[in-house]
Amino acid sequence: MRPYQERYLALLSELRRASDLPCEQTDSDRFRQSVRQLCQQTRQRLAEGTALLREELFPLLDNILSASREELEDLMGFADKLMSVNAQKDTALCYRIHLALMGYARHKKDRDLLIRELYWTGMSLHNLETMLTPLPVHLFLARIRMCFTECASYFDTDYDQITDPQIRGYIHRSMGNIALTYPDSDERSAKAKLAALKRSIAILSDPDVRAKTPSLPWDRFLLLSHQERTTLMNYLRSGAADPDVFAQVLESAQIVQRAQLRQAQQQDQPAPVRWQYAYFAALYHSGSIDLAEFLDVLYALSSALPDTDMSTQSMFSHLGAPSMYMEYARSMGQREQRAHAGRIRVMTERMCRWLATVITGDYNQLLMFHLRQMMYAYIELPGCISFFDLVQNVFAARHPTSYARMWRASQIARALCLWAAEDCPEELIGVLGCASGEEVRARAEELGAFTATAGRLYDVGMLHFFDQIQFSCRGLLEEESGLLQLHPYMGAELLKRHPSVAEFADIAWGHHCHYDEKGGYPIDFSPRQSPLRGLIYIITAADCLSAATDAVGSTYSEPKDFDTVYQEFLDQSGIQYAPFVVELLRPAERRQYMAEALERWSRESYEDLKRRREAPLTD
Repeated sequence: MRPYQERYLALLSELRRASDLPCEQTDSDRFRQSVRQLCQQTRQRLAEGTALLREELFPLLDNILSASREELEDLMGFADKLMSVNAQKDTALCYRIHLALMGYARHKKDRDLLIRELYWTGMSLHNLETMLTPLPVHLFLARIRMCFTECASYFDTDYDQITDPQIRGYIHRSMGNIALTYPDSDERSAKAKLAALKRSIAILSDPDVRAKTPSLPWDRFLLLSHQERTTLMNYLRSGAADPDVFAQVLESAQIVQRAQLRQAQQQDQPAPVRWQYAYFAALYHSGSIDLAEFLDVLYALSSALPDTDMSTQSMFSHLGAPSMYMEYARSMGQREQRAHAGRIRVMTERMCRWLATVITGDYNQLLMFHLRQMMYAYIELPGCISFFDLVQNVFAARHPTSYARMWRASQIARALCLWAAEDCPEELIGVLGCASGEEVRARAEELGAFTATAGRLYDVGMLHFFDQIQFSCRGLLEEESGLLQLHPYMGAELLKRHPSVAEFADIAWGHHCHYDEKGGYPIDFSPRQSPLRGLIYIITAADCLSAATDAVGSTYSEPKDFDTVYQEFLDQSGIQYAPFVVELLRPAERRQYMAEALERWSRESYEDLKRRREAPLTD
C-alpha cells in the first residue's frame, strides 16, 4: 500500500481506540475535559484524513483510466483493508474505490476484474444499506441487485472460459447474495428471495459444477446460502407463509445447526448463539415446539455468554436474543405480555450494563445492527425501564457526545418555551392540547417540562448512523449525506412504535426543516401542519445553538461563541429559524442569561452523562 493509505488506516484505528472514554475518572470535570479533548483530536484526524484523500486518492479515482497496474493493485489492497466481511472501517470510501475500479474494468473490457468489482461494489453498498435496518426503507437496493445479478450472470455465459478460481468464487457468492436484495417483509419479495437461494443451493450442490473448480470452499458457500434462507424467520412471524416456505426454511435451519454443532465439537467450543436461535425458531414455526418453549430458549440464549465477552456472538446474546424475544412477545395481548415483564427487565438491564463497557473495535457496525433491532422491538411493561431511559442509556453508552448535545438542547429549549409562553403564547397553541394563549400561560411549567423531554429525544434517529459521525476521518460523501438526511424520519418511526414517546414523533421528524420550507430536510414533512409546530421551531433552534457553541457539538467545525451564533439566527430569521424564536433572544438580559447558562449546562450535561454511564439502570 501507499504511505497515504497506511496513514489513513492508522488514523481510523487511532480514532476507534480513543473513543473508549475513561469512565473510571471520579471527577466529572476531568471526564468532560477528556470528551472535549477526544472531539478536538477527532477534528484534527478528520482534517488530516480529508487532506490525504484529496491530495492522493480522489485525483486517482477521477482519472482511474490512466492508472497503472501497480496503482490498481494498491487500490484493491486499500479497499480490502477498509472493509472485510464483518469488520467495516470505512464502508462508503470502500464503495467509492470499488465503483471506480468497476468503471475501469468495464471500459478496459477486463472481464475478470469486472466480476470482482461487481461483487465488492454490491457488498459495500449492502453494508451501507444495512444502516437503515430494521425499517423497510431502501436507498441502494436496486443498485445492489444490479451488481450481484450482473456478476452472477457470468455463470450462464463465460463460466467455462474463466480460469481463475477466485473469480469463479465471486460469481457463486454473488449468486447467493442476490437474496440479500429481497426484503422478507411481504410474500412477493420473500418468494423471490427463496427462488434466488434455491437456484444458488442447487448449483453449489451440483457435483459437476464442483468438479470444475475443486479448490473453492463449496461447503462454506453452501452453508452461507442456507444461513441466508434462515433469515426468512421474519417472514414466518407474519403467519402468511405457505407450507413449502416452512419446509425450505426448516431444512436450512437443520443443516446450519448440524454444521455449527460439528464445528463446535471439533474446536471444543459451544455452538454459536446466533444459529441456535434460527434452529429453534424453525422448530417453533413448523409446530415442533410451542411458543413458551421457544421463548425459554431465547431467554437462555440471552445469558449464554458472560458480560465480559466482547465477541460478535456476544452481540447476539446480549442484543439479538432479547430483541427476538420481544418481537415474538409483541404478538401477544397486554395481559400475556405482562407475564414476561420480569424476563424483559432482566434482559434489558443486562444489555445496558454490557453496552456501557463493550469494546467493539471494527465490529461497531454489527453491534449497532443488533442494537437497532432491539430498540425497535422493545416493549415497555410495568417494572421495566421506560423507553425514554433506554434511549438515554444507549446514547450515553455508544455516543456520549450526542447525549451531551441533546441534554444541553433540552435546557435551551425549555428556556425558550417558557419565554414563548410569556411573550407569544399563541405560538404554542395546540401543544398538549392547549386551546388558547391563556391556557398556554397557565400551563407554562408543564409545557417547559414537555419541551425538555422532547430535547432528550428529537435526534434519536441518529442511532442508525453512529459510525458515520463517530468514526469518520474525512468529510461526508454523497451516499452518506443521503443516508444521514433520513435520520429525522427514522427517529419519528422509532418513537411512533412506543406509546410513551409517540407524541414526540413530529419533533424528531421536523427538527431539520427550515422555517420557510425552502431548505433543510425532509422535504415531505411540513412543521406547519403539526400541532407541535411551535415546539419544532424551538427544538430546531436549540439543536443548532447547542451544537454550535460546544466543543463536542460537531466533528466538522470548531465551536463558536454565543454572540456569533445569535447573529446567525438574526441573519436566518424567517428563513431557517422561526422569527418568534429569534425574537425571544432579542432582549439583552436574555442573551446574557443564555450565554452564561450554556457553559453551566455544558458542565451539568457531562455530570449527568457520567452518572448514567456508571449507573445506567438508575432513573
